[in-house]
Amino acid sequence: MAGHSHRSSIKNGHKGFKSRHSSKGALKRLYKGKVEKIGGDGNGSSKSNKVLTKLQRKNAARQLRDQKMASTIEMKKLFEGGNGAEKIVTIIPLASDVSAADVFKGLLLSVECQDKEDGWELDQPFVKDVHIKSFKSNLKFIRPDMDNFMNILDSAKVADFVVFGLSGTSEVDPEYGEQIIRALELQGIASYMGVVTNLSAVHAKEKFQLDVKQSLESYFRHFFPSEQRIYNLEKPSDSVNALRTLCQKFPRSVQWRDNRGYMVANEVNFIERDSEFGELMITGTVRGIGFHANRLVHIPDTGDFQISRIERISCSMRRKKGINDGLSALDDELHNSFESTEDRETLEEFAPNDAEMEQLSQEEFEYENLEAARYDDHGFLPGREQHTNRVKVPKGTSEYQAKWYLDDAVPMDDENEEYQTIGEDFDEGDDEDMDIDLQDAEEETMEDNERVTTEPMFVDLSAEEEARQLSEYRALEKEDREFPDEIELDPTESAIERLRRYRGLKNLHNCNWEVDEKDPQAPPEWNRLLRISNYRNTRAKILKEAKNDAQVIAGDRIKLYLKFPTRLRGAIGSPRHSVLAIYGLLPHEHKNAMVNLSIQRWEEYDKPVPSEEPLLVQCGIRRYKIQPLFSSASNSPNNVHKFESFLQPDTLSIATFFAPVDFTQSPAIYFKISPADPKGIELVGHGSFLNVDHTRILAKRVILTGHPFRFHKSVVTVRYMFFHPQDIEWFKSIPLFTKSGRTGFIKESLGTHGYYKATFDGRLSAQDVVAMSLYKRKWPRIAEPSWKF
Repeated sequence: MAGHSHRSSIKNGHKGFKSRHSSKGALKRLYKGKVEKIGGDGNGSSKSNKVLTKLQRKNAARQLRDQKMASTIEMKKLFEGGNGAEKIVTIIPLASDVSAADVFKGLLLSVECQDKEDGWELDQPFVKDVHIKSFKSNLKFIRPDMDNFMNILDSAKVADFVVFGLSGTSEVDPEYGEQIIRALELQGIASYMGVVTNLSAVHAKEKFQLDVKQSLESYFRHFFPSEQRIYNLEKPSDSVNALRTLCQKFPRSVQWRDNRGYMVANEVNFIERDSEFGELMITGTVRGIGFHANRLVHIPDTGDFQISRIERISCSMRRKKGINDGLSALDDELHNSFESTEDRETLEEFAPNDAEMEQLSQEEFEYENLEAARYDDHGFLPGREQHTNRVKVPKGTSEYQAKWYLDDAVPMDDENEEYQTIGEDFDEGDDEDMDIDLQDAEEETMEDNERVTTEPMFVDLSAEEEARQLSEYRALEKEDREFPDEIELDPTESAIERLRRYRGLKNLHNCNWEVDEKDPQAPPEWNRLLRISNYRNTRAKILKEAKNDAQVIAGDRIKLYLKFPTRLRGAIGSPRHSVLAIYGLLPHEHKNAMVNLSIQRWEEYDKPVPSEEPLLVQCGIRRYKIQPLFSSASNSPNNVHKFESFLQPDTLSIATFFAPVDFTQSPAIYFKISPADPKGIELVGHGSFLNVDHTRILAKRVILTGHPFRFHKSVVTVRYMFFHPQDIEWFKSIPLFTKSGRTGFIKESLGTHGYYKATFDGRLSAQDVVAMSLYKRKWPRIAEPSWKF
């Protein structure tokens, strides 16, 4: 027994020294530069992590599994059987030598199918219903108009599967094909598939086609990483597998689309009632959460319409098997027709304009004592406008609100004041020469303005002129980026007149700004907008109620009768040649409100995007022509945000305008109409619907800068900020700051050319710049529907 040991190893591992305190070297080796965060649970988080027992973990896993199984069963009952709902398949070729007709024929090459129409005309855009006998499934194939970018987006919006056609002989156009893919990703795509139809053109033998196919698969995975293969439709086996995937695979859900009812029309008939209105009868299969007869519906590029009645032709498998929670099986069979009632929603976009107005007495204000002009406790500048006519304000307006309602019009046009700068420093001895130059510049500006008003809206310029204007346009954006909000006053103009609407604030994010202040620039619809105090809770409540109150649910085949104007009869085309989608609107979604959308510039778009420039935005089911106001995506306690003159690259901003409410928080894609582009539009940016918030205030800032040229300790003489002593007295109470971080205030005016003394909290250098911030409120504009332009 010599040498026997019960140890599991021959290694002699000594125990470490047990000490209450570790040495510095031991701690350094342990953490290796890591910084330990102390939180509520000691691990850096503010919330304590609840430790679940084994039984609780198993119960949570079982609930998640049951939820997924119930969702799969519900989806299966929607599509199963010969009378199940059609799976909508949109075919989009990405190369010029690939046609949707070849993809359509390749998918149906090796199976027995039954077309529900007589004859196949595949040369033009089509919508075809096909029954696949071998897989007992119904498919609806859509071929969009590839020359119409918006039609491609609309066709993919309702699709359960998007089939992308690739080519083995030509590459995808990055300016068109790849932009389609990116736009569909931003819009939201359910399920997708890649196919190729012309690998035989590469080489006759299949083994020499393998490298090209692998290259196409790698390209397709770049955009869709979860898709591992593409299908060669020239091979019968791949064609059958691709069609089997379409028939048997359940599509993924697009949340913003499935949170409302929608339907793709199979048949459309117009029943004329009178010379003004008729009934548009649309037959189709319900998808999403369903429809209610008292709700409105939206047809893209046509408008919103009221429902007259809904007739159910056949029930879905979900309803037959007792999944519907609304009615019992007996009552459900008896109620196959639903009439709209008096409680149905109207087509009013704004609240009724029934506010009582009163006339104010005529008052005349004079500049009494300019030295006594001071800001109040909140930093607001009291009104000093001279009233020359009578003003109307709503009855019950407080004195504080009424004093900001100065006139019906603003005397100065300061929309482009950021760019009215003087080229050289002003010299006291050159007053006369400067006045002459400025008069000549004003005359030239007036001539240019008259010339612009007489020119047509679009002129095809030469390449040199287009390049010159683009360089000037980019120079404005560069100037705004390098010197944000800085303006320079003209020596001959009055700062009081030009900056009359601006006010001084001590702190933008800490001031008390009245939301409903009386501003002559406020749009007349401001008091008639829909106001939602808590968008998040309202959205959750409306979505829940809409799902429970639906009268027809997904899978039901219905006839939808709409109250339709006779003049729009020609806007509805044949549902056999182009997709006609009908979307149900949730409660209040027809009413206009102050909406906020996020926006981020497209990385490949390098042109400047100024605020208030006309853009075309597709937000979910709607499209608008908007002139958005950009603002910083900040989180301020008083909900006052800084207005941005340009949309900066690689920066998330907020676009604000007046438009109908959206309770599905849909994705937004921004375009710019460009006649020179082959698509007619250019992709500018992307974002999503954030909220409805009428209390969000957009404040435009301007910065007046001056040059310090005489120093005495902390007292500095400043010039070139103002040019008249009365302007200095008017803005005397506004605090000053410098680019180096010093703060100060105006002490006294010097002379008659706008010089003044200022006191700061420290010494300034000759290279420093003295500045003053002023703010005014920017009001959003109303969006126009896409079918009105």
